[in-house]
Amino acid sequence: MTITAVPDAFVFMKVGKHAGEDFDTILQRKNLEFERTGRIFWGYGGRTCHPTRHVQPFARVTAEASGNVFFLMELIDSHADPDIVPATEYSADGVHWMPIPDGIRVTGSRYALVLDEIKPGDLEICPAELEVAVGPSRGRPASDYLRGRVDKACLKMAQARKSPSNRETRRVDFCSHLLDPYAVLLR
Repeated sequence: MTITAVPDAFVFMKVGKHAGEDFDTILQRKNLEFERTGRIFWGYGGRTCHPTRHVQPFARVTAEASGNVFFLMELIDSHADPDIVPATEYSADGVHWMPIPDGIRVTGSRYALVLDEIKPGDLEICPAELEVAVGPSRGRPASDYLRGRVDKACLKMAQARKSPSNRETRRVDFCSHLLDPYAVLLR
């Protein structure tokens, strides 16, 4: 999977050190998960990108329109150091819970994106050309939304395609595809 152009819609996340592991260690562990199980649970938390209210509806519409739901990652110097408690169960709907599959380990996270293999990226995005696709900030320019501590978003090309005055770009260091059910809750 090589992405040669910015997709019309995708999930974006700033990534880095997490729960006592540096990013290279996390990436190695996650790609081993893919080899063992055919999928990766990419853990995350926070108030944005709730699995059932944001990611799943966005991913279904995106998959229907384009066939793929891309996950683009920007590597940052992260200081995230949550509890290292591993999740033991996951749910796609918050009602029916199943054990985390053998070979998958998710720590310090309330949610997880469900991914295929993670590959290096070689792409830049211009947040001023993008907008938040779902949730209470829907329609907000990504260049405004992704400031400060906001580290993830479901994004799409802006409705009003005008030439942005802010041409600041963000490098996509890694990429993947989301797999059905796209995102899950953890406990």
